[in-house]
Amino acid sequence: MNTRGNQRTVQTEQKIKWVFLELLNEKELNRISVSEICQKANIHRTTFYVHYKDVADLMEQLIREMYEQIMGFFVQEGEPVKSDGFLRLFELIKERKEFFSTYLEVGGSLDLGYDKLPAELQCRVDEVMAAMGFVSQEELFYHQTFFCEGLSAVIRRWIRRDCRESPEEMRRIIVKEYNPNAELFLR
Repeated sequence: MNTRGNQRTVQTEQKIKWVFLELLNEKELNRISVSEICQKANIHRTTFYVHYKDVADLMEQLIREMYEQIMGFFVQEGEPVKSDGFLRLFELIKERKEFFSTYLEVGGSLDLGYDKLPAELQCRVDEVMAAMGFVSQEELFYHQTFFCEGLSAVIRRWIRRDCRESPEEMRRIIVKEYNPNAELFLR
């Protein structure tokens, strides 16, 4: 029986996601159909609908998974922020350029703000605030909102320029702009 979490179900979901990401390389999101995904993945439409409601639901699931992966770049037990988080972020964006372009162009932003921090980091919010020099959680939230919106704009520009700069150069640019606690990210 195919139940969530078993190997066959996971493999089918991975196949659907892979085909979808490949299609994003070729065309705009609104031009991708369930039928096309199923044909390229060699699955029945009913199989697709077991996993996702529609193409938008598939995109939302991928966004959630990417968000969790991105947060993992920055969060590590014992440290408020991992030192290589921005480099890994820009490497992922370059690897999945079409996905991020689609997501950011339809009004999304890279929302890494306080209100969505992983539980591990939320329970350590006082430690994060102290490390970053903030006096309240609300100040941290405003800072994160401002920073994430700016980071999203930088990423949009980088993608529009076909990721000409290397991920290392983009990391340097962001860290320089982030200056208040640059040493936190350059360790």
